[in-house]
Formats: sequence, C-alpha cells, structure tokens
Amino acid sequence: MKHVLLILTAAAALSACGKQSAADNEKQAKSNGEETEGASEAVQLKEGHGLGFHPKLKKAIGIEIAEVTEEKVAPEFTVNLHVIQGADTGFRKVSLTSNGGVEANGWLSAEKASRIQTGQEVTLRSDALTGSEIETGVVKRLDKSPYATLGDFEIVVETATPFDTGTRLVATFHTPAGDAVPVVPRSALLKTAEGWFVYTVNDDFFLRTSVKVGAMNDKLVEITDGLYTGDQIVTTPVNSLWMAELQLLRGGKSCTCGH
Repeated sequence: MKHVLLILTAAAALSACGKQSAADNEKQAKSNGEETEGASEAVQLKEGHGLGFHPKLKKAIGIEIAEVTEEKVAPEFTVNLHVIQGADTGFRKVSLTSNGGVEANGWLSAEKASRIQTGQEVTLRSDALTGSEIETGVVKRLDKSPYATLGDFEIVVETATPFDTGTRLVATFHTPAGDAVPVVPRSALLKTAEGWFVYTVNDDFFLRTSVKVGAMNDKLVEITDGLYTGDQIVTTPVNSLWMAELQLLRGGKSCTCGH
C-alpha cells in the first residue's frame, strides 16, 4: 500500500510540476514533426503495452527487474491439519496412538498427494503461534477421501510431540527437485481472481502476463507456460503495480493526470 500511495502522489506531483514544460516540449516536438502522445503522463496504462512510468517515478518506487532462468525446484507445500481425538472419552489432553504418538489429519488434492509417500518426514508447527517451534512428524496414512468437498485424499501424520487434542497444525512437505525448468522468484508472482500473472518488461512498459505455474517453494516458482528463459520480469513491487493498474482501470483513465 505504501508503494501505491507513493505512485499516485508522485505521479500527481510530476504531472503538476511538469505540465508547462511538457506543453513546451510538445510544441517543439510538433514543429519538428515528432510524435508527442503521452509526453506529459507520469503513469499510464496503454492497451497491449502495459503500465508505463515516468523515469523519476520508476526510480522512486524501486522497481526491480530480473531474467527468467532455468533451475531445479525442490517443491514445498503446506497442508492444514488438526490433532484428532483418540479412542478415549476425550478427557485426556492428547490423542495417543498405540505407539504413544499423536495423530493429526487433513485433506489435500490429488496433485499434492502424488508427491507424498507413507513414512515420509514432515515438519509441523501450530498455526495459532507465529514463530512457534518446528516439530517433526511422519506420514502414517494417505487414503482416498469419500467426501469430495473435503479434498481428494485424507492424510494422517503421526508425531511424538504431545499436542492437545483439537490443535490446528500446519504441515510442510519437502519433495526432491526434478529437472531444470524456467523459474521466477516467488516475489514476481501475482495471484488474482483470474489466475497467476507476472509483469514482463515490454520496451518501456510493464505488461501483466498470464502464466501457468508448477512446483514452487519459498524462493522459486516453476513456470510451465507463458514465459521463456531470458524473458525479463518485474520482481518487486508486483502487488503495488497491480494496485496501480486497478486504480487506472477503475478510474477509466489512461494516466493519473487525466489525459
């Protein structure tokens, strides 16, 4: 939000202070037969081109650019679990298995289930505590769920940590990396109601481009369609660019100065 306010405030300032000089430049350019469209715009949204920024504004908001590279991605994903009740009457604080462990279950998609095996180690933390200690567990069962609304598969994780019955956990799964694939930094990825996007460099503009994603972890995201190795993309501040684009779209204008 900070960057969005900076974009709009700086754009207004640039438009106001540069109005007269821009007009003079336009007159001079016209006399020389040059194209002047958009010369006085601090921020603009041009169909087929994307977002354009005045050089000073671009520097002020700290836009960073990187190339799409090929790397191996070790997929990482999380699943929400909760500690289930044991065979007791519920007065005990933890749900113990026959081995003295605690069981927690949850539901996940078939795609995620295909990357998990019984006996696989998993890291656990309580979702109620920010920065809570990391515990370990093991995948005990992975069964096809009869309830489609809950997910395709039910997973049961066993841990020796004495979590209270009903405790909600976040389980993080790490799987081996495959072949080298086109990747972008996680920070470059934008998720909207329409799907996944990145902002690609399109001459002097930044064009929001639809992409399909594959494996991801906390640093990298595999791109399966929409980008090629060597393409240039914005890595930050992506969400701020999206907010600025929405502002221009909702305002029905091509730039903040009303032209």
